[in-house]
Amino acid sequence: MTSRTSPVSPDRKSPVCLFALVDAAASPERIYPLLTQSDAALRSVYAGLPEEGMGAASLFLIPVADSRAHWVVELDRIDLHTPCLSLLWSSVDADLLVAHLQAFLFADIGDDMTAMVRFFDPRNTEVVFKIWGDQIRTMFMAPFDQWLYRGRHADWQRIRNESNGDARICRSVLIRLNHAEIDTVMAHTEPDELLATLIEGEVVDGARPYRERFTDFYFRYEQAQQWGLTEPSDRLIFCQHTYRYGTTFDRHHRIRDVLSKRKTTGQPLVIAIQEVPPVIWKEIDMARKLQQMATA
Repeated sequence: MTSRTSPVSPDRKSPVCLFALVDAAASPERIYPLLTQSDAALRSVYAGLPEEGMGAASLFLIPVADSRAHWVVELDRIDLHTPCLSLLWSSVDADLLVAHLQAFLFADIGDDMTAMVRFFDPRNTEVVFKIWGDQIRTMFMAPFDQWLYRGRHADWQRIRNESNGDARICRSVLIRLNHAEIDTVMAHTEPDELLATLIEGEVVDGARPYRERFTDFYFRYEQAQQWGLTEPSDRLIFCQHTYRYGTTFDRHHRIRDVLSKRKTTGQPLVIAIQEVPPVIWKEIDMARKLQQMATA
């Protein structure tokens, strides 16, 4: 990974203030009206970029004068259901912070292509910071005293600025991600993408708190990985079956045979699973229902 910066160094004698960085795309119809309730100026991090056309679904930076304000409390509740919120402390002016955040939005991914780095999605913050490495991470954290996010965690995760340097603002940064780093990001985001598909298909109850439904899903996702299912479509189908027939459906000898054979042949699961006759599915379903009755 390489970088190029064009820095300015603002005065750090100003008092440290709390800001909310909000990915309103998570639920624009709920989030944006809350943000407009604040008396503080609402700034889009996409200002001046093509992404500014996203409007209410943009990424916003907003000062937080009172953490007990209604809009802040409600935003915290939304974040528990749909991760969207990061909290950051800085003595730097909000407009300069927006310029700094913009500088880190995009990465060169090769083949003359750039992609948005979704570090502002709190589910991805941890993996992005690791991929950036110490140099980029130190540059990024320069104007921040600390950064908090929850994402997939039960509690707030804290990133502190360990540097003794000034609050340097970067207006231009070139970040290059190699193939391995891109694969790492894609592997990290895949579970959330598959879970979203299952929610849209009403296989999973999307009304449950995020961490609760993600933890329940990820157990099933790991089962799929253990069977050597490498394609997202195969993992999705496997997870669908765990919701329909229970997480122990793969213990049935006919299912084990199909999964083991598919592991050898590389046949897509959607085709391989068709070898299981309806009577076996009825048998598995009946066993699941009896188990539910026994534990009720």
